[in-house]
Amino acid sequence: MEISGSTLVYGLIGDPVDHSLSPAIQNAAFRSVGLNAVYLTFQVRAAELKRAIQGLRSLNVKGFNVTTPHKMAVLRHLDEVETEAAEIGSINTVKNERNVLVGFNTDGEGALKAMLDAGMSPDGRTVLLLGAGGAGRVIAYAFAERGCSLQVANRTVSNAKRLARSLHANFGLNVKTLTLSRRALKESVTNSDVILNASSMGMDGKHNPPIERKWIQADQCVFDIVYRPVQTKLLKDAAFRGASTVSGLDMLVCQGACSFTLWSGKRAPIAEMRRAVAKKLSSRNAASR
Repeated sequence: MEISGSTLVYGLIGDPVDHSLSPAIQNAAFRSVGLNAVYLTFQVRAAELKRAIQGLRSLNVKGFNVTTPHKMAVLRHLDEVETEAAEIGSINTVKNERNVLVGFNTDGEGALKAMLDAGMSPDGRTVLLLGAGGAGRVIAYAFAERGCSLQVANRTVSNAKRLARSLHANFGLNVKTLTLSRRALKESVTNSDVILNASSMGMDGKHNPPIERKWIQADQCVFDIVYRPVQTKLLKDAAFRGASTVSGLDMLVCQGACSFTLWSGKRAPIAEMRRAVAKKLSSRNAASR
């Protein structure tokens, strides 16, 4: 599609952003539905966040995603925030509605959709959630709404307890909290239906979750939101044990689809988005050989 003066602009802000797969995903979606729009990445340092958002507003950028390290800091620079995103305190999607910047978080919905698209329902399941940061909080809320029983493990237990109190206040859930250690995790891993890594552990193959392969069972679902690498050690161990798996790439596409629909009002072309990201990853792998 030819870029012209009427082309709508969307994008991603974060630091860094050069690794992002979102341009491939969103531009494929725009092309698929015939929308005259383009998606770009904008590297924004923390000290420049306020001015960057003012610039995006002034340039009439129609919407943008927010990634590390701005998901929480961006709240103070928006005009409105969707109720649950405000409660959680984390934003990953902003929509420009006639110069009013409205914040949302599609991580929870994206995680649910990724799991359901893989043929697995979290409804009523026992879920062990690793990580109580921005993504962990959003996913915990989404799964709590589906009647899940939750256990939250985090390096800093006080943050896990803070999330547990919030889940109790909003959903009446009594959430067990624990530290991220092998001793603490062993029993929780073996007694859970779903093991969900919502932390950065395993990113680029480093600092993998302290879960031993032999603890994982064939009737479990293991979900890792990390997508660099696509097949993390946790997912490889789960597949070896015969467990069902959901990857961070599945979630990335699904949360991107939720953002696309918020911006455009159109149903996201999920198949095209998945093909685009697979093609992008294939080209990256070929270039690195």
